[in-house]
Amino acid sequence: MRETERLLRIYGHSKLTVADVADGCGFSAANVYRYFSSRRAILDALASHYLCEAERTALACTIRNSDSARDRLSRFLTGLNTALTAFSDFEPRVSELLADATTEQWPCYSHYEARLVRNIAKILTDASISGEFRLLSEPEQEARRVKAAACALVEPDVILLCRDRYDVSTREALSRLIAAALSNRSLSPG
Repeated sequence: MRETERLLRIYGHSKLTVADVADGCGFSAANVYRYFSSRRAILDALASHYLCEAERTALACTIRNSDSARDRLSRFLTGLNTALTAFSDFEPRVSELLADATTEQWPCYSHYEARLVRNIAKILTDASISGEFRLLSEPEQEARRVKAAACALVEPDVILLCRDRYDVSTREALSRLIAAALSNRSLSPG
């Protein structure tokens, strides 16, 4: 995997070939195909690695359980955005790979999206149990709404497209606004 990451940084994913990966790893192309069914499968595995790395960063931001669900949700969204934006800023070829995986709905993106919804739903469920948020529907459905509202923070293709439009404070304010909206809804009558 490390060699494939190095080659990605050199060629970019659109020019990376199975032969490049095989040569870089000291294998024949046939041997690479024993592990990956196609070039796309190699790229999907690589994109999955980076998406999981971004998720780990975001989850590390939510560890303090004594904080409010509002703060945990805001930190999760901000942490994920920070990790994905770092790819955009410092690893543009990785960011392009993730953007294409998102736009083209590769399997790694579907798994990322499912994990993202699960993580948000967990925060919302805990908040609902504690009375901090009042959910209007099932936690998973609410989590999908949060994800949609936070698309500028959590979608690699949107981040790549808009990275120069919004500064860090604007992105952090958006995550706080989303969390506050859920919190305020639970405080409103009816």
